[in-house]
Amino acid sequence: MAGVGGSATTILEQIEMATLPSQQGLNTALLSKTSPLLRVLQDAAKRETGSPIRAHVRYNRNNSQWYYGGEALTATRTAANSDTSAETGGDGGQFAQVEYSWKDLSVNVMVTESMLVENAGLNINDLLNINDISGIPERDRNTVFNIFGREVEMAADDMGDALATALTSNDGGPNTDAHDDANAVHSVFTLLDGGTFGQVGATALGDFSLGLLDTYHNSNNAAGESGAAADRTATNKWRSKFVDVSGSGYASGGTDNDERHNLSKNLLGLALHDCAQGGTDSVNYVFVNPRVYVGLEMLLEGQTRRDETMSNIGFNQNMTWNAFGTTIMADPFIGAGDVIGINTKHTYLAIHPALDQQFSGFKTHPDRAVIEGQLKIKTQLVCDDRAKNFWIHLGGSPEVGGNAV
Repeated sequence: MAGVGGSATTILEQIEMATLPSQQGLNTALLSKTSPLLRVLQDAAKRETGSPIRAHVRYNRNNSQWYYGGEALTATRTAANSDTSAETGGDGGQFAQVEYSWKDLSVNVMVTESMLVENAGLNINDLLNINDISGIPERDRNTVFNIFGREVEMAADDMGDALATALTSNDGGPNTDAHDDANAVHSVFTLLDGGTFGQVGATALGDFSLGLLDTYHNSNNAAGESGAAADRTATNKWRSKFVDVSGSGYASGGTDNDERHNLSKNLLGLALHDCAQGGTDSVNYVFVNPRVYVGLEMLLEGQTRRDETMSNIGFNQNMTWNAFGTTIMADPFIGAGDVIGINTKHTYLAIHPALDQQFSGFKTHPDRAVIEGQLKIKTQLVCDDRAKNFWIHLGGSPEVGGNAV
């Protein structure tokens, strides 16, 4: 134990060195083991500084000109650099700037005096009065390590659970901004819904021509019927591709050709095409509830292969649809009525390098019989192109290929 002992370090510092991995190892230990959505976003994370977090959004093409010989070149920039209003969108410029606020998450690591007394025969004062960890009998020393190490391990799991829960919060269903938990990072459903995101409204940057999912809605939803949703008239540039097939305007009846609550190959394929813009910059992950995943396994039988990268890190419930090269994964944090597609080139976690899953160190508490510390992270969900993601809302009675799941 000479490697962790010595007069230069306190007993709590020695325990920390013995029970916590290095910072790199700690970051690896904190990667999600339960939510593939969180794990994918962690792998795509970018280290950012400054406040607020800013992302550049290009929402229009520049002017261009075909010319012949010595013809004058008259094509100008779509928006002048000095034109502030044009640079931030709304009047035909090229670029907008979106802004996101940092969010802080802390998870407590606590060892009570009772735990030490009952398992190692030491109270807090006994432990603090030890100069070198090697001075504790081996059996009790190993017990102390196990107590502190187990608490840290559970805290790492709790941090992953808290992040995954916040990212998948979906209170209120579609067409609402009420998805984010209080003081937490943005939910992906706030990103995917039709409200403001990054302090820019969904309609602020103009419209595309009507997209595939909006066209699907207009073709299959009986807009004139009582209670049915209205037809879509615009596909906003600063909004994800979205369709809600849970409404009364959609036909139902239990076949693959019926639309209400139903995820068909046609609908999933249209969603993927709608976000692709030619295919090279497309949705690379689709996340569904395990109930829907089992139905998709049968619907896509013989048309998929394993994503070995995800399997090798422990997420075995995955399949890559050969027709699109998109990996579909079962995520228990996603509701059964929702199917979401994420493009990780444009949607990612921003993490501040100064508070990147840092551990505060073990310390005593002035008026409680505990030794505690905190795991902390400063992060936020960021997107620079909402339209590269999609959300299919199936509602409360989801079907896959016409079969209830």
